[in-house]
Amino acid sequence: MKSLSICLVAIVFLASCTANKATPDWIDSFEYNPAYFSSLVKVRTNQPGYREQARDIAASEIAMQISTVVESDIRLTQSEVMGIPGSEYVSQIRSFSDARLKELVPVHTHESGGYYYVLYRLRKAEYYAQRTKQKDLAVTGAAELLSQYDLHRANPAIAIPHLVSALNLISPFLDMELYFQETDLASEVYSRLHQLPGLINYKWSHDVINAKAKVKDSLILEGSAWLTDSSNPVVNLPLKAISSTISINNPVFTDSQGSFNFVISRIENTEPEQSVDLGFDRDYYLDLISNPAARKIWQSINFSTSRMRVAVQKPMLFLEYAYISGFQSGYRDTVSGAIASLGMGTTSHLPEADYILRVRVEVTGGEYLNSMRYYTALSEIRLSLIEAKSGVTLNYLEHSNLKSGGNSREAAERNAERDAAKLIGDTLLYRLLYQELLK
Repeated sequence: MKSLSICLVAIVFLASCTANKATPDWIDSFEYNPAYFSSLVKVRTNQPGYREQARDIAASEIAMQISTVVESDIRLTQSEVMGIPGSEYVSQIRSFSDARLKELVPVHTHESGGYYYVLYRLRKAEYYAQRTKQKDLAVTGAAELLSQYDLHRANPAIAIPHLVSALNLISPFLDMELYFQETDLASEVYSRLHQLPGLINYKWSHDVINAKAKVKDSLILEGSAWLTDSSNPVVNLPLKAISSTISINNPVFTDSQGSFNFVISRIENTEPEQSVDLGFDRDYYLDLISNPAARKIWQSINFSTSRMRVAVQKPMLFLEYAYISGFQSGYRDTVSGAIASLGMGTTSHLPEADYILRVRVEVTGGEYLNSMRYYTALSEIRLSLIEAKSGVTLNYLEHSNLKSGGNSREAAERNAERDAAKLIGDTLLYRLLYQELLK
């Protein structure tokens, strides 16, 4: 029995030793090596995609190590890199590195006890040599692009893509010296970027324009663009028009005379004072920029704006009201008041109208209740919204058998008109106008 106990203890001890030895030395004795960027990651194997998860964690850790080195290497008189705060640029370097490091190949992997261990390592000398080579290629390419920008400077539509592409090339390396033939290329690019807004001018043809809301007549906003130093027209320049109340399709491009126009098919907002700001459309060139730092720099360049006021009038309705009965009408003004309460204008002159509101109230006699000495009447209501210029009916509503009454036939039919006018003002008019004029 004693011998059996000794054997069991020995087996347990040997199993323990075997388990310990099963963990590789590169895990147990992992030490930071200053010659490498490295990351040792441990994740559970019961998670879906655990290998990819471990790779992503390692890439982020190595990117953090790289960005820390970049941060320590930045030497600036100000805390900015081309207008970007230094910390933000370092963060973008980290994101850029993280994306590229997803292609790293692991040095060692191991699975045991429900865990996956992986070691990723990148030799610093190799990384720096590779980055320097990439920087040199970027500088050479950017120098050629910059020369093309200078060559076509009088034609901004051709020149600007060269400048933006040069910025995109050098942006991953702004923490390094970017000299080309003894010229500081970063300074040259940055200088031209900030000179660019002063090279071009653009303006609306009018400071104020009149318009009508809720009508389909096209409104054309015109203007022109020219070079500041020569007054020559700027051709094919992307421009945008921005308004908080008016929907406008952007961008538009200047023609061979430097002219442009924005076509607005309809103004929905009925506020009397509105405005449209004209500006250079920087976003048009974002497809040329893949680097996040370059995007931030490009979008920080401030171009001028030109504002146009838009004096907006309400749409005008011509009320065509008919009360069909043997007695005189008396509730037309009730319907007119309902139109005004919905923010619509009215006119008594058909040529001035944008829309025709056709109202028909037809009253027929009902019953006579002898026991109550009471007359009843029924009204039929028909409403049409018609486009004045085309004559097209845009909407139609009807309501039948609205019952009213009074102590005489005349009173019954007059009350029928009153009740019809009230129903029109309370609900029917809103329903008729909603889709076209109130939505």
